[in-house]
Amino acid sequence: MPTQIAPTRARESGQALVVVLLILSVVLTIALSIASRSVTDITISKKEEDALRAVSAAEAGVEQLLKTGAGTTIAGSLPVGSTFNASISGLAQGTQEFAFPTGLRAGDTTSIWFVSHDTGGNLVCTGALPCFTGDRIKICWGNPGTSGSSSTAPALEFSLLHTSGSGGGSTAKIGRAAYDPNSSRRTDNNFADASGSCTIDNRSFAFSKEFTLSSIGASARGNNTSLPGPQTGRVRFFYNTDIDHVVGISVNFPGNGVLPQQGNKIESLGTAGEAKRKVVVYRPYADIPPIFDFGLYSGAGDLSK
Repeated sequence: MPTQIAPTRARESGQALVVVLLILSVVLTIALSIASRSVTDITISKKEEDALRAVSAAEAGVEQLLKTGAGTTIAGSLPVGSTFNASISGLAQGTQEFAFPTGLRAGDTTSIWFVSHDTGGNLVCTGALPCFTGDRIKICWGNPGTSGSSSTAPALEFSLLHTSGSGGGSTAKIGRAAYDPNSSRRTDNNFADASGSCTIDNRSFAFSKEFTLSSIGASARGNNTSLPGPQTGRVRFFYNTDIDHVVGISVNFPGNGVLPQQGNKIESLGTAGEAKRKVVVYRPYADIPPIFDFGLYSGAGDLSK
């Protein structure tokens, strides 16, 4: 039986249909890809916007708490629909260990208070606001793993402001001690040796040193309601010009009391849509500007230079 061949026009129509379907598939794929990308971009933009609004709300909570000083917590909302919940707590209050929240670089200072502050910022020692009693302390510093032989290993100076008698400014004196883990530098700077690693408040440090306040000229406070005695200690770093290093203090020794509050910690959680962001602000008590560490005063009270 002879073979029948389809007409050429019919074959061309079938090929055109396949080409059209392929083109439609490509166009549909591109359209769906663009639509999906647009939806994704919109979603990402919305999340980024919510995140920024949440951060702004958290910051607003911090500012509102500082402005009003309301209790220990405060909550509120912003016109854009975001909310915040902020709380304030005392730094190191009633503890014997305190790791400072920020690191220090060479020349930077931070302070530890041995007396309490009232709501007006005045130095007090009362039953409700007790001051530190005790003599022995330990200072830990340096990021974990730091080698004591490194040229940028931090050395530390501890300066103690203390008073006697009535506790007035006329009796104020400063005692100092300095420690360096680098033995080669100690031949030049005459700093004392530092000890090995330690842990304070669940944080690790490369170096440490235990000493008594009486060894630098201060008498231990007799009771926690007496203002004369150790007032504040200042820590200063040397040599670590490359990176910041951590520092902490411990008074966890027999016979010692607890540390007074060192300032405030404010935590504020901002919420916008599904985004949540937290802002933490550390606000230590105000201290004497470090520049006064280099002032020399004569016995008559006149400034000498």
